[in-house]
Amino acid sequence: MVTGQYIKRMSNYCQGCRYDPTLSTGAKACPFTTLYWDFLLRHEKRLKLNVRMALQLKNLERLKPAQREMIRDRAADIRANPAHP
Repeated sequence: MVTGQYIKRMSNYCQGCRYDPTLSTGAKACPFTTLYWDFLLRHEKRLKLNVRMALQLKNLERLKPAQREMIRDRAADIRANPAHP
């Protein structure tokens, strides 16, 4: 489970990609980043039991309800159209 930023930092996979790995919402949002945050949102209660997830969940808490909903919507679009996220 990694974001687009991590993939960009650790590989050359993102070279020439049209998506921005720093964004989780919008048309230019990296699908990996969006799906990462969506996973955390969907499993937040379960992940709180894992001490190693504290930092990620702290960042998740900073998201406003509108941002959370936009991430969920974008993730649903990506899952519905995986060939054209």
